[in-house]
Amino acid sequence: MEKLDKHISELLNEHDCVIVPELGGFVANYAPAKIHPVQHTFTPPSKNIVFNKNLKNNDGLLANHIVIAEQSSYPQALKYIQHFVDDASARLKQGKKVKIDEVGTLFLDVERNIQFEPDRITNHLLDAFGLTQFQSPAIKRDNISKRIEKEFKDRDAIPAERKKINIKRYVALAIAMPLLFGMIWVPLKTDLLKNINYSDLNPFSSKEIVRPVNKTPDTSAPVKIVIPKDTLASNASSKNTQPEPATVALMEPVKADTTHVSVEMNVDPNNKYHVVAGCFAIEENAIKFVASLQQQNLNAAIIGKNNKGLFVVSCGDYATRKEANEELSNLRKLQPNAWLYKN
Repeated sequence: MEKLDKHISELLNEHDCVIVPELGGFVANYAPAKIHPVQHTFTPPSKNIVFNKNLKNNDGLLANHIVIAEQSSYPQALKYIQHFVDDASARLKQGKKVKIDEVGTLFLDVERNIQFEPDRITNHLLDAFGLTQFQSPAIKRDNISKRIEKEFKDRDAIPAERKKINIKRYVALAIAMPLLFGMIWVPLKTDLLKNINYSDLNPFSSKEIVRPVNKTPDTSAPVKIVIPKDTLASNASSKNTQPEPATVALMEPVKADTTHVSVEMNVDPNNKYHVVAGCFAIEENAIKFVASLQQQNLNAAIIGKNNKGLFVVSCGDYATRKEANEELSNLRKLQPNAWLYKN
């Protein structure tokens, strides 16, 4: 018959308590996995075996297992158990230890009480079959500065890359420069900028503009043109010769060029102030503008050319600034860009 140790160990794999009659009971309790913080050991889940000397009543579990495993009778199994108990009790009284394979060791302490030391190798938990205890050394971690030093210690220096030339940008600039030059040069070389009143570009200025009712000028009405001495026709032979009025057929009203420029004109010294409505590079346009002003009951006339070669259209000559300013205020209701010139 095989040793009783094997039968006790097999029963502990499937049961939580195995009683050896007249000796005591082995109780198995579930123990979860453990990690020892100092020894760095990892223990899988298992059954923790303890010995209870008070469990001495025969529950038949061990005897029935022996009958099935050894194919013997129940009385024979009880005699075999009793023989094991008598032998173990005798050895314990002699101060010896009783070792039960794959279960643990029984011994007496100084007070003659039975003590039990379980076997740490055998794991009776079937769910943890094949798992054993192992030890893993602690992981040594460097601080952040050492990790950065190790990361870049053996690396070669990366050469600075040359800045790539953006060819597309230079191509776009090469195309845009002639266009930009043309947009600036063409207005400067033509009369496009002559009719611009730069005072109107101020975004903070405000004007009250009174727009006159559009009237179709009467092209049959004569236009009075006063031409200074330096621009008289060849028929004016002396200083005292006065220019005769000229009659011109008008086609359509023309907007005045109200650019403020300095002028130098031969005028009557008694009338130092002139209310100027506009200046024109083409004499025909100045004549049409005079006709348009006369249709609005304004005393308009061409009083000569300024130092830029423009024909100056005046709406009145005055001896004092006060009179000229009063007329200028009235004229600006119809011509907001009118201005005052002092001879």
